[in-house]
Amino acid sequence: MGESDEQPGSNGEQVVEREETYEHERHGEVEVTGIWKGVEEVDGTRDANENDVYIVRYSTEEDGREVDELTDTLDEFLEALE
Repeated sequence: MGESDEQPGSNGEQVVEREETYEHERHGEVEVTGIWKGVEEVDGTRDANENDVYIVRYSTEEDGREVDELTDTLDEFLEALE
């Protein structure tokens, strides 16, 4: 995929792009702030020790304040889109 901002969805049809907004079922309107792959771990609670996993970082507003430390795997993010 190189340096492209576009990443494939699990079904090969959905695309998530950096700096685009999406409607998330839990957080409402969110903006994708980063996409990366090949991580060793997602976080301490998931213990995901897989390579070539796409991670989506996104931000939203809660109570008028920006929350920008939200992350999901690409599959989790796509499943949460309305």
